[in-house]
Amino acid sequence: MLPAVLAPLDDDRRSIERVLDVLEATSEPEVRADLAGELVRLAARYQNAMERGLYTILRNRSGHSPEVEEAERRQHRLREAMDEIRRRTLHLKPLNAHADDPDGFEAALGTLIATVRAQLDYEDNQLLPLVEQLNVEDRGDLRRHMEHAVAHASSHPDPPHNPIGRAVANLKEKLDRVVNDTSITRHPGLERLKREGEPGSERH
Repeated sequence: MLPAVLAPLDDDRRSIERVLDVLEATSEPEVRADLAGELVRLAARYQNAMERGLYTILRNRSGHSPEVEEAERRQHRLREAMDEIRRRTLHLKPLNAHADDPDGFEAALGTLIATVRAQLDYEDNQLLPLVEQLNVEDRGDLRRHMEHAVAHASSHPDPPHNPIGRAVANLKEKLDRVVNDTSITRHPGLERLKREGEPGSERH
């Protein structure tokens, strides 16, 4: 569970974990392809908010932070994994994502799943203990930073750092998603997530 000062990230974190659980429990290609794209969107938002919120505060408060620097190196590898899946799923029906290169798609998805898990574990084990060391004033600053970061988080795997460039990238991502949702009427992965989130549904 995330500490209270990171509560703005709670919904995205729970959604990421649910997607990972379903991906690891199903072998249905169409479901896996649909959820692969959703995992990229959620993980990109989450990491963008962590970078602009938590990473920034920890670096500003402690100066040189080897834990944050390592998190950023790991984040770079995660972005590469997200970019590969985004390339393989953008504007493509989930039914067709495995068509040209099923083994390559599954290898890329396996890399993404493992990299997302590793990044979350690293942040939990190495960065969250640093949050506990912040004083009350710094915790207040962190909470405000996180609220702003989450409100403006990008679902692009590697958005520009420039505010204007990031705003343009965010708008393009939203437009791409609208086009995607309009052209792809069947989302078996998202439908499964919804079913499993209903009261009384079984967990796998």
